[in-house]
Amino acid sequence: MKRLLAMLAIAVIAVTSMGVAQRITPSGRFVLNLDYAKFRNNDSTGYLEIYYGFYPRLITYDLINGRFGGLLKVYTRIKDTLTQTYLVNNVSNVPVAVADTTEQSLRSTFVTQAGHLLPNGEYMLEVVVIDSLTPSRRDGIRLPISMKAYTGTIESSDLELCSNIKTSDQKNELFYKNSLEVMPNPTLIFGVASHPMMFSYAEIYNLNLEQTYTVKTQVVGQDGKVVKEASKSRKYAVKNAVEAGTTNVASIPSGKYRFRLTIADDTGNAVVQTEKTFYIYNPHIQGAQVSSVSIKASELAGLTGVELAEEFRRAQYVATDPELKTFSQITSADGRREFLAKFWTEVEVGRMGRSGIPRMAYLQRVSTANQRFRAMSREGWRTDRGRVFIIYSEPDEIERFPSSENSKPYEIWNYYGIENGVQFVFVDRSGFGDFVLVHSTKRGELRDDEWQRFLQ
Repeated sequence: MKRLLAMLAIAVIAVTSMGVAQRITPSGRFVLNLDYAKFRNNDSTGYLEIYYGFYPRLITYDLINGRFGGLLKVYTRIKDTLTQTYLVNNVSNVPVAVADTTEQSLRSTFVTQAGHLLPNGEYMLEVVVIDSLTPSRRDGIRLPISMKAYTGTIESSDLELCSNIKTSDQKNELFYKNSLEVMPNPTLIFGVASHPMMFSYAEIYNLNLEQTYTVKTQVVGQDGKVVKEASKSRKYAVKNAVEAGTTNVASIPSGKYRFRLTIADDTGNAVVQTEKTFYIYNPHIQGAQVSSVSIKASELAGLTGVELAEEFRRAQYVATDPELKTFSQITSADGRREFLAKFWTEVEVGRMGRSGIPRMAYLQRVSTANQRFRAMSREGWRTDRGRVFIIYSEPDEIERFPSSENSKPYEIWNYYGIENGVQFVFVDRSGFGDFVLVHSTKRGELRDDEWQRFLQ
């Protein structure tokens, strides 16, 4: 009997272990990449294409019939900002399958898209994606969308920046349009590590068939300087035409750029100009900041790849969404070190309207936040008070209000040197010491002039 029980126990352990082994849950933050382009439909409506991109290595998988399968639940809503009604309110299941979980299988980006006809107007696009096998892993984006009316003059659609464009006759395929297979790149990141050749697609409307046009493409840096340019003459055979092309970005230093498409008439006057922001990551090229970046890289020399990832996770409050997504693609310690060196070099001199903050000062604020503001098993830097403290430093004055019969505990932080004086109001809504931001007068922060209702 004891032998039988022992064998059963071993069997249970084996099955349990096997069950655990069937699920692969990644450690990195789940990331949604999103881009869109607007195209003409008719005088009163436009066609909005939404491009979704996911990193397979950041998705949870179960092993089913010899293949690893994951499932993403995608919520897409488009709200008319004038009427506050939703014209689109969709939920779709997106299955993702890989042959195995090796680095080679997980390296690419999984891309899908959806299209919606919308009347001309102003909208808010809201997208939330949930990793169904681990619902706590999710990401979301909100973007304003303006569907404009196209006039009778020469105009263009939005630019779509792509990982590939090729001729196709498969009209039923997801990425088919105008005799082409147009594969979007929602990450908008190009370079030798992923896509050294950037493809572009745009539609040009109301062309003059008797006119010979000059088509010019430019890659423009943040300082406004053109770093790459190409031009050609073209006489179009149809009134509404496609302008598709390629640009090799493998020799351009890492950074943020704008891709600009200009179409000029035979007098040299631009009749159409459209552009889109994108990012280049070429770690093999040293940019103009080489000396400053090299100094910063020396500070990071002793950190492992895991430690570098943790540091950037804590630096997310001064990072942009594209930077968060770019970093999530870098797996080597050297690549993370180089990225962080450039990142801190830019943060320390100031950007995005913020004053510069030294790396060590920022990390010291993280440490202080962890000591002061830890709440409900969360590290202090992840709380609302911790975030505000890290971004804006020590407040000039804190007004503390303890709990009473008619009010929950709350605090008002005053910063007199920011925008002629701003306030942050935190309320302990749960009663467990987790003070949540409910109102601020700082531009860009949560504002709710009726925040007192949370005191009840």
